[in-house]
Amino acid sequence: EIDIMEANNHAFQATLHRCDPAVHKHYTYCDRGGCEQTTRTKSDAYGPGSQYNIDTTHPFEVETEFLKNDGVLSGMRTVLRQEGRHETMEHSNCNK
Repeated sequence: EIDIMEANNHAFQATLHRCDPAVHKHYTYCDRGGCEQTTRTKSDAYGPGSQYNIDTTHPFEVETEFLKNDGVLSGMRTVLRQEGRHETMEHSNCNK
């Protein structure tokens, strides 16, 4: 399971969840916490106002890239961009 964008004007979060193999196209278990990356870990990253790197009172772009290793999903990278500024959330260590 992948939560690509869980956001409001004060925080942005993206989360990869590890799940057991599907049975009849249904997952019986996925880890609840997952491998989350969030803007909350950096106080000036994201929020309403010019003091934030990404000012949520103005439009910004979101790019999500799915990383793979030998054809298998190995992580995810989310980049927020606004007027030449960016915040990057790496999900490259989720297998650990």
